[in-house]
Amino acid sequence: VWSQDRYPSKPIRLIVALGPGAGADALARFLAAGPLRSELGTEVIVENRAGAGGVVGGDFVAKAKPDGYTLALFHASVVSTATVVNQNVSYNPIRDFTPVANLVTNPLAVVVSAGSRWNTLEQLLDEAKKTGKVSSGIIGVGSHTHFNLELLKLASGANLNRVPYAQGTGPIINDLLGGHLECTSLVWPAVEANVKAGKFRALAATSAMKGFPNVPTFASKGYPQANLEVFFAIFGPAGLPPEVMARLEPAFERIMKNPAITEKLEGMGFTILYENSRQLGERVKHELSIVADVARRAGIKGE
Repeated sequence: VWSQDRYPSKPIRLIVALGPGAGADALARFLAAGPLRSELGTEVIVENRAGAGGVVGGDFVAKAKPDGYTLALFHASVVSTATVVNQNVSYNPIRDFTPVANLVTNPLAVVVSAGSRWNTLEQLLDEAKKTGKVSSGIIGVGSHTHFNLELLKLASGANLNRVPYAQGTGPIINDLLGGHLECTSLVWPAVEANVKAGKFRALAATSAMKGFPNVPTFASKGYPQANLEVFFAIFGPAGLPPEVMARLEPAFERIMKNPAITEKLEGMGFTILYENSRQLGERVKHELSIVADVARRAGIKGE
C-alpha cells in the first residue's frame, strides 16, 4: 500500500480537544488554512472534540487508526494534568500517542488589578503567608494555571486560596477588574490586553515575554519551580508508520522555522517552542512526573 500511495493521498483530520475559539482551535485553523496545506499538499480539516478538559478528544485520537489521517493538536493538559485529576481517563498519555512536534506555548502569569496594594510578587506572597486570606482565581481544578499556582505555593510557603471558575477566563477577568478577586493565575494571552491598557499589573510570569521586559519571571524572583506553561503540540495515535513520520516531522520543522509564520503566531499571543518528536516525548514524561508529584503533595483530587 505504501509503495502505491504516497502519504498523504487524501485529507487529514486535525482533532482539537477544545471548542471553537480556544487557543488550540485558533492555532489549528491557522495551520490548516495555509502552512499545513502547503507543506503536505492536501486539505487539513479541523474537527473539535471538546469535553472533560480535553479527555474526550484525547480518547478519540487514542482509538483512531494509526495511518496518519487522524492527527491532533492538543493543549498540554490532554497529556498531563487532565490524566492526573480525571479518574475516568481511558488512555495512557505515553503509551497511546505518537509525539510528532511541539509548536508553541502560552506563558502563565500571576496578575492583580492596577488598584491592588501589591506592586511585587514578594508583597503578595508575604501577605498570603501572614493572613492566608489572599484569593486567586483559576479556570478550574487540574488546569495548568492551577498546577503552576500550587507549585508557587509549595515553593514559597504562601497560602493562596484558589477560587475555581467553571465558566473560564471571562468571569475571572471581570471579577478582578471589579475588585471582587485579589489575584489570578492565567495564561498570558488572557491578561495581556488589560496589562497593556494599565488595568492589570503582572507580578511574575513563567518566562520572559517579547514586548513586556518589565514583567519578571518566577525564576528571577527565586521560584524556578513555578515553570509550567501550556504547550500546544501535534500528536497521532500510537504506532504511526515511519513513512508518515518521515513526512510529518520535516513539515512541522519547516513550518516552525519559517519567520513569516512564527511572526504571525507571536502576534496571536503564542511563544514559539518548537521541539521534535523525541523532545516532545521527553517533555510529556517530565511534565507528568511533575504534576503527579504536585497533585500528591497538594492533595489535588479529581472533581
